[in-house]
Amino acid sequence: MFRFLRTGKVSSVNYKEASVSVEFDDSPGVIAVGLKVLYEHTSKEKDYSLPNPDEDVVCLFLPNDSHAPTVGFVLGSYYSGKNLPSDTGKIKYILFPDGTKIKYNMETSLLEVDCVGDINISSGTVVNIKGNEVNIDANSFNVTANESNFDHKINCADVIADKGSYNDHIDNLH
Repeated sequence: MFRFLRTGKVSSVNYKEASVSVEFDDSPGVIAVGLKVLYEHTSKEKDYSLPNPDEDVVCLFLPNDSHAPTVGFVLGSYYSGKNLPSDTGKIKYILFPDGTKIKYNMETSLLEVDCVGDINISSGTVVNIKGNEVNIDANSFNVTANESNFDHKINCADVIADKGSYNDHIDNLH
């Protein structure tokens, strides 16, 4: 009998075609090739995230007149007892294989980005950072600009520049 819904494990991923091959749990060795993965958006707005090899997935198959599957889709992944998430609760998060994590806590409205590599933010126009307080904690802080404008008082211990210390220049003005 033809089964419309089946579970299995991803055996391979075709990144270019946004599809996967799946080995079925109830038929070891039987692999469905080229199953398309369902996304929230695929037109003007696009999503892209494929399940990994060995990931548990649920598949849907559409029958033809002979009741043999012609088209199959991966509906999504699911957690089993072996791979339950470490963070749970009223949160949404993405955990990448290298340890990078993006997490949003819906109870505290806190967005966290913990990246193991570099982060690049770019804009064709303006980038705004706004908050009651903005803190930067770094071993090194570099600013490159054609022009710098400060609308408020700047408090600092000292600024060292090519022409000497900021505090030395201020002391010489008095």
